[in-house]
Amino acid sequence: MKSERHEALLSIVNEAGRVEVVELAQRLGVSEITARRDLLELEADGFLRRVHGGAVPVSGRSSERPFRVREQQQSAGKEAIAKAAAKMVNSGDAIALDVGSTVLHMIDHLGHAANLTIVTANLRTAWAVANSKTLMRPFRLIVSGGVVREDELSMTGESALAHFRKMRVDIAFLGVAGVDPRAGVTDFNLDDVEIKRHLVESARKTVVLADHTKLGEVNFAQVADLHQLDLLITDMQAPRDQVEELRRAGLEIMQVKP
Repeated sequence: MKSERHEALLSIVNEAGRVEVVELAQRLGVSEITARRDLLELEADGFLRRVHGGAVPVSGRSSERPFRVREQQQSAGKEAIAKAAAKMVNSGDAIALDVGSTVLHMIDHLGHAANLTIVTANLRTAWAVANSKTLMRPFRLIVSGGVVREDELSMTGESALAHFRKMRVDIAFLGVAGVDPRAGVTDFNLDDVEIKRHLVESARKTVVLADHTKLGEVNFAQVADLHQLDLLITDMQAPRDQVEELRRAGLEIMQVKP
């Protein structure tokens, strides 16, 4: 599939630092024409830079991989994290579901809870909730207004912010790009981060869902300090030293097996 090929291509480029089209085609098992087309698409999305005969990575702190690529990464770990997070939800709860592929997995595991109120600023999440075959009916789905970000399908801007200023939820489930003992929780896009900050402020409890690849990462915009969070759910592949450092910084951590 194209998304899996794009993920593999980005991994090759990021690991090598620079890679030629001929080598990419051989390693991916595709034609050079297909490899060049993939490079064009990924460059247009801002995830690499083409150079003569090949490509080099773009590794800035605001560089975000496409959703179609991220949703294929660490899928088993994300599923386990989402399942553990869903168990925290009780019947009658009001919950906020953030943007992100891991949070999206939660929806299939919420069938045990009745009369839920689900708040989101993401069209992909809203669509999954509205079409869920596992969620117990009736439930209430509340979708914020705002300006829709292409690819992420998240809603941002003053309309979305005003929406969350008026709400108080039991649990906010956040998807983030980085969790670091000193920088706290960070993400790529400043507009999305503004929404996440309001989710943290509106929630009685804030739970971060992040697989092991996010630990130790620092990205462009800070969502929250660690003391503002109640729990981090991650997988068993998380490096022990990073987990212990986060715990020493005061963050409660749950590790789950895929």
